Amino acid sequence: MRLDVALLVAFAVAAMSVLGGCISPPRPFEHDITDVPVFRPDRQPRDVAEVTIETPANMPQQMAERLAAALAIELQAYGIVAALQPARSPIKITGAMTSRDADSGTGIEIAIDWYLLAGGKVQGPIVSRTTTQPSDYAQASDALVSRMAQQAAPRVATLMGRTPSAGSRSVGAVAAGVTVPENPADAAVQAAAATPGAGVPRDPKAGPPPPPPPPQVKVMVAPITGAPSDGNQQLFSAMRRALGSSKIVVIDKAGSDTFTVTGVVTLAPIDDRSQQLTIKWTLRDPAGKEVGNIEQSNAVPVAATRGSWAGFGDIVASAAVDGVLELLEKALNKAR
Repeated sequence: MRLDVALLVAFAVAAMSVLGGCISPPRPFEHDITDVPVFRPDRQPRDVAEVTIETPANMPQQMAERLAAALAIELQAYGIVAALQPARSPIKITGAMTSRDADSGTGIEIAIDWYLLAGGKVQGPIVSRTTTQPSDYAQASDALVSRMAQQAAPRVATLMGRTPSAGSRSVGAVAAGVTVPENPADAAVQAAAATPGAGVPRDPKAGPPPPPPPPQVKVMVAPITGAPSDGNQQLFSAMRRALGSSKIVVIDKAGSDTFTVTGVVTLAPIDDRSQQLTIKWTLRDPAGKEVGNIEQSNAVPVAATRGSWAGFGDIVASAAVDGVLELLEKALNKAR
């Protein structure tokens, strides 16, 4: 599969942004959110926020937006006035998600590294972890978003110097009449207890039980090779973000049910000022067999490839990810 992407234009846009400040390239922690709610129970929305919460990177966009809003509400328990981007405040909280198989052998562990940005300095990361079922992750269920926010709030408060006390209770937990345990096994017990009809035998007249949800697709992005400057790392991170935004579980270590995406960059000289840039993405199934590949190629200025690939990496990955998803669908349909 070949994708003729205008890499030259992308490089030019990135260069114009750096030199002229007119066009901003995509940034991992910036998204377009028009609603800017400010949460504070005892004040009016016009109050200045203490902290702005950015949507976590590597997370499906809709889930990330809902998590940021839920976290802003949860921070009320710690007396923190929070707003969502693009509101401005002296402090910014941002995060990045990774996911992997849970240690228990069932479910997915979602880890979010939270960072505090203030006065040109970065504090963190401090990590919140949530174990969930693949079906809840795929559906971005309200229960999952609420649980992630409840588990992140005390850690974010700690980053801001608001050490949680015994009297600090999550807004979501108060509403539900429960607390959020750290132990996934305890969480399963609470979930079963909170589920209406838990432990009640199924009525044989109710018909057959619903089929189990399809298995969640898991993909590992292997280290990218061949790019100069910071290109390998930028492309690696960008492809993880692009897959994560497509509700693909992106994990750090391949398992028996994990697809793998690899990327190889090659540069061939054209003349003194330009060279042919080619990026080949290959998808392999869990057995290591090649499913297919995607190739992006174009002539680019030599100087452009020697600078930072920040922003440009996201452009390339966004253009390639649809092809990767098509290859994944092809492999899954063949397996059925």
